[in-house]
Amino acid sequence: MTSFKSKLARLGPLPTEPRAGAVPGASAQGEASRPPVAAAGAPAAVGARPSLDELRERISRIVARGAPPTPRADPARGELPFYVEQTPGGPLYVSRTRSLAAARVGRAPLVAARDADPAMLALLALDPALAGCDLRRALFLDTETTGLAGGTGTVPFLIGLAWFDPGAAGAGPLGEPSSDAFVMEQLLLRRLGEEEPILRRLAERLADASMIVTYNGKAFDMPLLRTRYVMNRLPPPPELPHLDLVHVARRIHKARLKTCTLIALEHDVLGRVRVGDVPGGEIVACYAHFLRTGDEDALLGVVEHNAADVLAMVALVGLYGEPLGGLAAGDLAGAAATLRRAGALERAAELADAAVERGGGAVARRARGDIAKARGDKARALSDYEALAAEIDDPAVRLALAKLYEHHVRAFARALDLADQGTAEPEPAQARRRARLRRKLDRSAAGAALALPFERAEAAAGARPCPLPAAAPRRKGGA
Repeated sequence: MTSFKSKLARLGPLPTEPRAGAVPGASAQGEASRPPVAAAGAPAAVGARPSLDELRERISRIVARGAPPTPRADPARGELPFYVEQTPGGPLYVSRTRSLAAARVGRAPLVAARDADPAMLALLALDPALAGCDLRRALFLDTETTGLAGGTGTVPFLIGLAWFDPGAAGAGPLGEPSSDAFVMEQLLLRRLGEEEPILRRLAERLADASMIVTYNGKAFDMPLLRTRYVMNRLPPPPELPHLDLVHVARRIHKARLKTCTLIALEHDVLGRVRVGDVPGGEIVACYAHFLRTGDEDALLGVVEHNAADVLAMVALVGLYGEPLGGLAAGDLAGAAATLRRAGALERAAELADAAVERGGGAVARRARGDIAKARGDKARALSDYEALAAEIDDPAVRLALAKLYEHHVRAFARALDLADQGTAEPEPAQARRRARLRRKLDRSAAGAALALPFERAEAAAGARPCPLPAAAPRRKGGA
């Protein structure tokens, strides 16, 4: 392989400026024939090829002239709402605010999260480990990161935390303690390489918590944070019961909402519209711009976005912890269906009845019919499925009706008619069902034909029973 020095030699000497006192018009050959005179340690004479070290020095001087030093951002002194804490691991940039428990996110009060039913949340999350958690010690967590792919190259640069602080005793305007509040704490990574103080503070918050509440945190936030602990050679955080609201939201709102992003839930469920919010796709670019230029305005919108996400999670926990209090009829049907999956049939029936009464329509009737069928209330299930079949054209509903008419009512003709209209089964299964119903219908018709002559004879006799013959008198002493 050709070396860099040999390639440089092929280029010939670099053009040089004429020396002071040189004779104008002197030939290049004459200049080259003069021996260089230089003191020891002085740079090479004009016209000589520069060394590799000299070229490197020239390049470094050119680069230094064109790249002014990047300013060091200090979030504790500018527009960003952070102050600095000096820790053994380095500076920690923290923002901490208090939101009164009576505050609202849209139409949902934050105080409802304090009083939410952990048993209900455990059923909706299909996670029994949450039933014994104290929601007053729950830690709400959301991160903003340098990428969405995860892995060792992705770094959380902003961590938003919230927890309930009971404060001091004393009645407030709504009967709650006057100092009750949800504390919002945000931890900012001023520049890459200063993660240790943030991770240590997060470990302290997790150690004081009874559970974690996130939105898509099981798949993204918590695995990413555990990776950062490993990369920084720190002990991993404790494993706590984890309520991931994205799974609960998808089960409850799937019939009503096309997307279950946190922004969509705020708008369609909580009733809050964010104005001037930074889109999630621009957050990475905003932080990169902050690192490159020190422009704090680039992060203001990101900090507000993160705080809004955390408070929205607090409001959703309060809403899901008492579904009858604020969920729409269609969402109540989704919650009822989830409780049926969890096996809480009595509570599921209560939510389903409320969903039907509030005008939940087909979704509510389907949920109530499924719950009644699971409880063994076949009459209620048959009634709801019949009403649903008259309202929508759904093969799954016809299949449920066909099963009830075949096995419960034993109305084989009606079951066959529903099967002929098409059910939500593969074609071989449909064919077997129709064949079985035809056999049952034929046997039923044959049984009716055999019973017909006896029925006619009984009718002709007036349906009077034949008198039994009188018993013969017994003789005395006889056998």
